[in-house]
Amino acid sequence: MRFKNTEMEHRKKLKHFHEPGHLHEFTFSCYQQRQLLVDETWCEKLARSLDAAGKAEHIDLVAFVFMPEHIHLLTYPRTATPDLGKYLALIKQPFSKQIKELLIAKESDLVRELSVLERPG
Repeated sequence: MRFKNTEMEHRKKLKHFHEPGHLHEFTFSCYQQRQLLVDETWCEKLARSLDAAGKAEHIDLVAFVFMPEHIHLLTYPRTATPDLGKYLALIKQPFSKQIKELLIAKESDLVRELSVLERPG
């Protein structure tokens, strides 16, 4: 059940600006800045999510760095009006679902630790 349009109110309110021909830099962290990107399989899945999101949104990945608890991306949109929010969602959502499935299959305690039971607001 959804109430109003509040399910996304917990998210940061970011404005994305785009000037055609410019590169975009993104940095985002793992949940609670935990060092979750130390598993090679997880990093491979993240790389595949980056590829799929770039293909879907016509955004080239110029450079990237995976750190244990965060990620840096340098991207080049090939369209005049890229949807940068959608690009990020297409990276994060499929990746987190894949990792959750892996953790459930392994019956890992991380499922409980990483699950957000109640959103702010």
